[in-house]
Amino acid sequence: MASAYDKVSKRPLKAILIGGFLLGFVFFGGVVGAFHYMSPDYVVSVLSSENFQKRQWAVDQLILKGTRSGKPSLAVALDEKADPESRRLAIFVLGEIHYKEATPHLMGFFKGADEVLGAQSAYALGRMGDPALAHELVANYPQAPKGVQLKVIAALGELGGDPEGRELLLKEAKQNGDTTVQQAARYSLQKIQAGVTASAQ
Repeated sequence: MASAYDKVSKRPLKAILIGGFLLGFVFFGGVVGAFHYMSPDYVVSVLSSENFQKRQWAVDQLILKGTRSGKPSLAVALDEKADPESRRLAIFVLGEIHYKEATPHLMGFFKGADEVLGAQSAYALGRMGDPALAHELVANYPQAPKGVQLKVIAALGELGGDPEGRELLLKEAKQNGDTTVQQAARYSLQKIQAGVTASAQ
């Protein structure tokens, strides 16, 4: 039979065990909550925030997460019901993380009717770093709106010295009557030359 002392002495131990369990449960819940809060699926939802800083935070976080952000970002880019700015930002992320699976979709946007998504997709294709993409960018350049053309020029600077791309840049730098286009083409040519010089060292 347990003495009164034994009963009293066990109470603090029981309280400690219960308290420890509760703390552990709270900690585990906090970890799970934090994991969800920082997961790409959650972060990509912040792209639709009305707060500019929150959108920028989401973009930065998605880029830091790399290709894990690819699928949720592509889902937003393809969602016609999503707000246009969140789709544009998602396309930007896809280019920055070099999410190759998005390439055909980006090419579709580039050739599509939406000028904003087309322009952002052109630059994202350049950020993919695949020189083979230059042909399609150059082929669709003449009929593209000016905003898209400027992004194509920037993309060709990202893709490096592809012969077709370089020829277009040289032509625009010398012959285009629009100063903005001329300057953009010259900048891309300088970028290509800097890359060639750096790789030769």
